[in-house]
Amino acid sequence: MGIERSELPTLSFSGRLSEDIALMKEILGEDQTVIFRPFENLRDGNIRGCVIFTELLVNNIVIDQNVVRPLLEFSSVIKQRGKPLAEELAKCVICTDEVKTGKNPYDAITSIFIGDTVILLDSCPEAIVANSKKYSIRSVGVPETEDSVNGPKEAFTELIVTNLSLLRRKVKDANLKFRFFEVGKISRTRVCLSYIDDIAEESLIKTIEERLSTFEIDSVLDVSYISELISDNPTSPVDTMGVTERPDVVAARLFEGRCAIFVDGTPFALTAPYLFLENFQANEDYYENFWFGSFLRLLRFFSFFIAVSLPGIYVALISYHKEMIPRALLISIAKSRAAVPFPAALEMFILLLMFDLLRESGVRLPKAIGVTVSTVGAIVLGQSIVSANIVSAEMIIIVAICGIASFLTPKLEGEIIFLRLLLLLLSSMLGIYGYAIGVVMFSAYISSLTSFGVDFTAYTIPRTKAGGKDSFIRVIRSSLTTRPYAIQKKNKTRFRRK
Repeated sequence: MGIERSELPTLSFSGRLSEDIALMKEILGEDQTVIFRPFENLRDGNIRGCVIFTELLVNNIVIDQNVVRPLLEFSSVIKQRGKPLAEELAKCVICTDEVKTGKNPYDAITSIFIGDTVILLDSCPEAIVANSKKYSIRSVGVPETEDSVNGPKEAFTELIVTNLSLLRRKVKDANLKFRFFEVGKISRTRVCLSYIDDIAEESLIKTIEERLSTFEIDSVLDVSYISELISDNPTSPVDTMGVTERPDVVAARLFEGRCAIFVDGTPFALTAPYLFLENFQANEDYYENFWFGSFLRLLRFFSFFIAVSLPGIYVALISYHKEMIPRALLISIAKSRAAVPFPAALEMFILLLMFDLLRESGVRLPKAIGVTVSTVGAIVLGQSIVSANIVSAEMIIIVAICGIASFLTPKLEGEIIFLRLLLLLLSSMLGIYGYAIGVVMFSAYISSLTSFGVDFTAYTIPRTKAGGKDSFIRVIRSSLTTRPYAIQKKNKTRFRRK
């Protein structure tokens, strides 16, 4: 391509049809998927032009019946109205649901590559862009990572228009706003910021808009790109932005005064601000009886404690604090470890690493064999290494319990792995005191984090009676009279009796 990328935004159409077509072909290079279809009006041979589109993304029927045929048959009287020809054709001739004009060839090519049709006219320095998209999309399915027994069974898809329509069905209010951005110099990906105007804080909206507008990147292919670029703590191992594939979860968070970010091409949405306690909350909590919902939430807190603490505590006890173990259990552990050649900490580390390997292999393999491979691998390896006296049977039990417990909080998968290894390392060096130091370090670290200016650990230690609601337990709905005070300050009331 003879034109430098930096020059593309500054180009413009000349109004001479042959030159404009040559310019478009020069920018496109040898792209044979783009069709150039010249035309000449049947009633006035002086009205000539060219229809340009890519055959991969368009609805050919729309182009034939709503674009080409009207251009061939319209009356030349339109030229005598005193307005630019492109404007008149866009208003009175082209019969698609969205038509606009533009002077930049680079913008026109971007429109072609999202399924629009571009019309160039002789003696006209503007191009007409008509909507002719034909999407090949995956149908709306059930959530795969956030499935639930009760509640809605629909999940986002890769098409941003579909995702916004799913959200609109949940929030039928004129104050639900969508603001679009184009991110990525090459990919030119559509990103949408969504919020409820009279609930979300203006400062939050402005902050997100500024962060979306103050960086340049070649491409954006997933919401994780945006999350790293606009997060308060991009290098943190703890995620401070929420990710969900469920429209009902996004709607619920918008009702609390948060914002959602959608990226075209990915079936997930970001939500902000995000709190640490939300990792233990699930949409199903609110579709169950509040007693059972509270039990499930407390169970997740307990499972997180088990998943990160059990290996470190076990190694600390059998290495430094044997007097804290009941005598019968201590004798049993000593017998099983008598022939094991490795220290307890190294033994635990090897088993945890093996568990993560099996889990990842089960996820990456095709579903038809992934479950079988991980299950058979766990059984065969576990039995074999115990029989070979490489590890003790108690260690296998500890790791299995930790693995099961970690499945209850899938949003904290990475955090659990890092924190578990940190606590194991400190416990192996300093015993139970090392474990305590690790817990204090982690607590202090997450307390220092923020999510768009909101304390990441808000409501972990409730300061008021209202602040403790719906945190560790799921309270009855009639008690949730106000929105979270850390997030929403201007429109606090969300429930009152008439």
